[in-house]
Amino acid sequence: MSLLDFFRGLIIGSKKKSEDPLDRAYFSIFLERKGKAKDITKLYPLLEDSDWNVRNAAASAIINLTVKFAEVKEKTLELLHNILEKESLAIKLSILEVLGQLKDYTSKPYLVKILEESDYDLQYAAIRAIGYLDDADVLYPLNNVVYAKDYITRRAAILSVIRITDSVEEEKVLEQLTPHTHLLIESYLELEALGDIIHKILDYGDPESFPKMKGYNETEIVKLEGLIEQKDYSVEIYQNFAKLIFPVYFPIDTESN
Repeated sequence: MSLLDFFRGLIIGSKKKSEDPLDRAYFSIFLERKGKAKDITKLYPLLEDSDWNVRNAAASAIINLTVKFAEVKEKTLELLHNILEKESLAIKLSILEVLGQLKDYTSKPYLVKILEESDYDLQYAAIRAIGYLDDADVLYPLNNVVYAKDYITRRAAILSVIRITDSVEEEKVLEQLTPHTHLLIESYLELEALGDIIHKILDYGDPESFPKMKGYNETEIVKLEGLIEQKDYSVEIYQNFAKLIFPVYFPIDTESN
């Protein structure tokens, strides 16, 4: 190390304790570009900084260093999970962003807990994070927020649902996604387009595995029919479609009573 590099390191290091948040943010940006595996511990305290820009810069640096140096991932995740359980809303938002980008399944129970127990402010960040896990099982907790009245929360849930369904391996689509058919239909209805996955489920899915029938309103049924008709005609699609939308296509049979 040259003498110039030594003094440059001292100057950069001093910015971490500066009263100017831009200096503290610059410290994170510098480590993101030049840092080594051991430097990631210097960024942890900045995740709890009082300034959003500093927290955001630290989060970005931690994501990149963790991806670059896989040996620090386990310890980093453990620390993030602990912070997530005790800190304030503002700090949790930054942590959730990091956990989402790291896409590690050990984060799943922490994200699901926030999704199920928090208000929409934290739910939105948890939804974004959980959507990166590429795990069809997280569709169960997402089912409770895809109908949220808050548009931003609902939109985030829908986009996470689509992202997760698109990540399912082709040969596992029917097995993993058929139980979530109503959730997928609601999500695609919001986007006003039925994806190939829905058509595959309706065309090749086992009706015995379908979720219970649901009462769609007339507007939804008309929209669904219109979207289905954009594909090639299939008797199976319409038969299975009918089995999902109670009670319009399944009136009560009074003669059998």
